Amino acid sequence: MKVKSLKSRRRKGFDAERELVKKFKERKIWVTRIPVSGIAQPLPDVLAVAKGILYGFEVKRCGEHARYYRKDFDNLIMWLEAMRREGLKAEAWVSVRFNGGVWRFYQVDTETEKVEANPNIGLTFSHILRRMLGLA
Repeated sequence: MKVKSLKSRRRKGFDAERELVKKFKERKIWVTRIPVSGIAQPLPDVLAVAKGILYGFEVKRCGEHARYYRKDFDNLIMWLEAMRREGLKAEAWVSVRFNGGVWRFYQVDTETEKVEANPNIGLTFSHILRRMLGLA
């Protein structure tokens, strides 16, 4: 039962990653899913580029609300640090898909220790898209 539950959770996470990639592609944002994430690689789940800035997204899926600690997105922070060391413009985001299809985005930095995810707080997909396109 536990193995099936784990596979189901992982499948939902992969589905959320693919959904996010599709949403960006539909809006002509260059984006790719990085399938090696989650195996101790300092890479985000999804990588997008817009207006000369790299955007790394750690994708999560949850019901009503959740709390994510640094260990849940440390690969994203390591990626951000590496990009900055190389002099690249980069932003790191924890993106959460809530049941019902609501997306929220929370920017994280090297000092971030936890993210409180709630469908009523955080940037919406429209807001993150406007930011990426330089409209916000």
